[in-house]
Parts: sequence; structure tokens; C-alpha cells
Amino acid sequence: MKKTGPVLLLVVQTFVLCAVTLFCVAPVSCRATEEGIVMLAGDYEAPKLRDFSVIDEHTLSLGFNEKVRILNSVVSPQIEGVSDSMEHSSTVSPSPAIEAAGGKNGRIEAEIKAFEDGKNFTVVLEEDCKVGKSYELYGTVADKMGNTLTFCLPFSGFNSSVPQLILTEVQVKYAKGTSGGKEVYRGEFVEFLVLQGGNLGGLELCSGSDGDAKKYMFPAVDVEKGQIFIVHLRTAGSGCVDERENFDEATAPHSVPGVLDLWSDNTGARLNDNADVIILQNGISGIILDAFMYADAKTQEWKAGPGEFAVKAAAAGVYETGDVSEAALCSGVTPLKSFKRKDAGLLREAVLAGEEYVYPVRNSGELWEVEPVSPGTM
Repeated sequence: MKKTGPVLLLVVQTFVLCAVTLFCVAPVSCRATEEGIVMLAGDYEAPKLRDFSVIDEHTLSLGFNEKVRILNSVVSPQIEGVSDSMEHSSTVSPSPAIEAAGGKNGRIEAEIKAFEDGKNFTVVLEEDCKVGKSYELYGTVADKMGNTLTFCLPFSGFNSSVPQLILTEVQVKYAKGTSGGKEVYRGEFVEFLVLQGGNLGGLELCSGSDGDAKKYMFPAVDVEKGQIFIVHLRTAGSGCVDERENFDEATAPHSVPGVLDLWSDNTGARLNDNADVIILQNGISGIILDAFMYADAKTQEWKAGPGEFAVKAAAAGVYETGDVSEAALCSGVTPLKSFKRKDAGLLREAVLAGEEYVYPVRNSGELWEVEPVSPGTM
């Protein structure tokens, strides 16, 4: 007769031992929540911020990937040199940047309203955020399991008066030389015509080759219908003055007396010499206002960066398809010759006469030619 008892006992003991071991190493725990003690099966992830946007002068929008509670929030002005400080505290006290985000140096009172889904929220500010000024939203949220997320979101004051602009001259070449025994620098620039006046705050100028990290961010400057102004994309040499009220301050090459000259503090190369796509966009909404595409005869298709921008330009209605065949041919462009929009002068005359255009204005390579550099004149 076989002895099955000891064997069965051994099997049971082995099973129990394995179960206990698995229970000990498995990602299972418990946590006290508002709903009582619940078992957690390895889900310790903090909530994720899905989107954040500025709706208008006094309204922000927040969205998360799951239902959350707002534990605290502060809206405060960004202070240069403090809010962006990398200084860390060596004590239990918060760092200067954290203190600023927490409202130590000023805050804007706000009310947070939750949508029914508990994932989306509207932040209503008691005072308007000014265009051209920088702010930040600092806060902490928690999901039903108690997992928390602390965030600090920078944003700019909403621009309710976005102008209508088109690019009318583009210089993609750079040169360094001498004149009268002095060094002379001729840098990349973009000339604009204002079709409808407004404020430049929040607008961005960037190219597919340079990428978003090298974009030019416009200051909060008012411009008028029919006005011409120039954005210089490289500071080199003397006379590179970023003008505001006195339009005669800049004296560097390509700057023009009586014309608004805006100067990037960049000192490196900008724009590709042979093929690129430049876009002017609203940095808050992402809407494309205008674009310009150029390429040499050897370019059969866009590289990744310019190609992405070409798709955006076509989607916005500036170009028909965004294909490289629609680009202006850059044959003949030199530091003394630039791309010029052929109908720029006629457009300006029409605008000054009160004519309005469907915006954005359609563009194509046929509308451009290579001519001697002449910024500020049409």
C-alpha cells in the first residue's frame, strides 16, 4: 500500500510556501484613501498633465489623464533671475524659484472650476495677464489613490490683438568683411509688411532647419497697418540696437532709419543657405500666420525639419501642398542679394488704401525673385 499522506502534505506545504513568497514579492500594497482602505496592484503612477493652454486674458485651461483633485495652486508673475534660477537650497527652506512660484513675490488670485469628468479644469484669474509679460501656474493635484503630481507651467499674457503680417523680403546669407578699415557684418533678416495692425507679443519666427529651440520670439510691440519692419536674426558688430520707440537707433548693415528694427540676441548662424521653410506663428495658439519656402535646384524633397514645417504651411492654407516644387528658387542669393516678394509694393498700396485681404495670404515660389538687398523699401 502506497503512503500518500506525507506526499500530499509536502505538496500542500510547497503550495502555501510559494503563495506566501509570491504575495511578498508581488507589487501589491494597500493605502488609505477617501474611499477607505484599498488594495493597490502595482499602480503607483502619478497623474499626468495632458494639456495646458491660455484661453484669453484671464482664463487658463488644464487637462489631466485621470480624475484628480486640486490640492493647491498659485498663479504668479515670472521674475527674471529668480523664477528661472537654478539655485538649490542647502537647508529645508525652499529655493528662490520655488518661493517665487509659491507667490512670495506676488500672486494673482484665481478660481479653479472643475468639469464634470474631473479631468479638466478652468482657471479664472481675478485680473488680466498683460501681453508680453510672463507668468507661471504652480500647483499640486492628487488622484483617488493619493498619487500626486506637482507642476510649474510658464505662460505668457494673452494677445487679443494679433496683427496680420506677411514676409516680404528674406536674406538667408551671412558675410563678414571690412569697409573703411572696420569690420562689417551682414546677417540674416526677414522683412514684414503689416496688413492689419495689432501687437506682436506672443508671435514666433522659426525655420525647419533651426528648429523650435532657436526660434525668435517677438516682443510686445504695437504695429500699424501698412507698416514695414525688420527682424534681424543675428547680432554681430556694432549698431545692432533692438528698437522700440526711436526707429533711428540701429545703424548696423540692413537696418534702416525710420523703420522698426528688431534684433535677436542670437550670435550664431540662422536659416539654411540652400533649402528651408520659415514660418510665422502664434506661439500660444499655434496658428500659422505666414510662411516662406525656398530651395536650390538640387533639392528634390525636404529634410525632416523643413518638411514638417512645409506640411504646417500647407495645412494653414499658405501654400497649396507644401511640396518642394512650390518653393522659391534660391539661385543667385548672396549676402548682397535676397529673396523679395514681387507684389509687396502693390500689397502695401492696397492696404494703405483700405483694402482688406483674406488671411492668411496664399504664397507660391512664383511670387518671389532674387534682387539686390533693400530692407525697409518696397
